[in-house]
Amino acid sequence: MTMFLTLRLENEQATEQLAHNLAKQLCAGDLVFLSGDLGAGKTTFTRHLIRALGLTTKVKSPTYTLLESYDLPDSAQAKTLHHFDLYRLSDPREWYSAGFEETLNDQNIAVIEWADKAQGALPKPDWRIHITHDESTEVQGELSSNQSEDFFNAPRFAVIEAVSQKAANKIAALR
Repeated sequence: MTMFLTLRLENEQATEQLAHNLAKQLCAGDLVFLSGDLGAGKTTFTRHLIRALGLTTKVKSPTYTLLESYDLPDSAQAKTLHHFDLYRLSDPREWYSAGFEETLNDQNIAVIEWADKAQGALPKPDWRIHITHDESTEVQGELSSNQSEDFFNAPRFAVIEAVSQKAANKIAALR
């Protein structure tokens, strides 16, 4: 049974808190799909998630490399977190040609941004999280430096979908 939770994230600290709450619920084998417009905060969310799992290392966006992997500490529920950004995939078959399917197993956690770019190649996720800007912060054209800072610090909404039964059993803890 799929369950949904919508949260308003007032600032980056709220995003960090959501990532911290999710980190407590994740276990080895979990697959998380992140979606949202460019600049919505998917990589920021993942950075906070990785930190909540006990790492203090610099978290890089895998926009150009497609994958960044992080060995998690012994205290974490999994050995590794694989962070994918599939924005640059032009065909779902590229997922297979890159050998990425081998990273999805019951030892690791995988977070995949732009999972729709590999639609049909990926298994069903445990969690889907869609992050959007609050509509009142939408802007057109070029931004001044102050407007740009306001845009990136603006409130967001996170729609969390617990797809698997194990995620559905844990979704209430994300509030």
